[in-house]
Amino acid sequence: MTSVYQATLEGHQKKLAGHDLDELVRLSGTQRLDGGRIGVRCVGHDYVISHPDGVVLDADGAPAEVSVAILLLLYLLESTGRDMDSRWVSFEQLPGGAGYSSSFRGRVVGPVLRTFGPNPEALAEAAATLDGEPLEMGDVAVRLPALPRVPIAYVLWRGDDEFAPSASVVFDASVEGYLDAEVVTVLAELATRRLIDNASPVRNKE
Repeated sequence: MTSVYQATLEGHQKKLAGHDLDELVRLSGTQRLDGGRIGVRCVGHDYVISHPDGVVLDADGAPAEVSVAILLLLYLLESTGRDMDSRWVSFEQLPGGAGYSSSFRGRVVGPVLRTFGPNPEALAEAAATLDGEPLEMGDVAVRLPALPRVPIAYVLWRGDDEFAPSASVVFDASVEGYLDAEVVTVLAELATRRLIDNASPVRNKE
């Protein structure tokens, strides 16, 4: 599997070399750094991507996880510069989303519900460590800037005597101008994993 990921990464790196640096930055909303590099913040972590070779490093200068590197290169390659719609849509409403719905619920919605359903306030605390902001949706909701132009909203509803707690993970409708449904799942899974990791200290205080 590692060799497959590595081959995919190298393929994206070759594609990146054929794109103009300034255009990549403009369409993706990333930052142009010195030395032909691109700065991008992804779910609370900073990364640097070199151009034209497409090497992705984390803030400490270490190579990024291969899956994260692939995700960031895809974001640069697929960004269209589309404006935000300021309209939240479900994953199933995205082009091709219905086909990945089961995977999305298992990898994203389920873990959110299991971790934060019993304590929704912990979601807001965890999100704040990843640049998240509160939203007026559900009982507790946050807006997480997963990528410069791809926000994700996590929404929780408290349970009661009749209904169990429930969760929803939604996206600005403009996301289809940046990532397809399969890659949206990868990004949301990464964001969810970091939320859960950052929730651990919160749960330990209880």
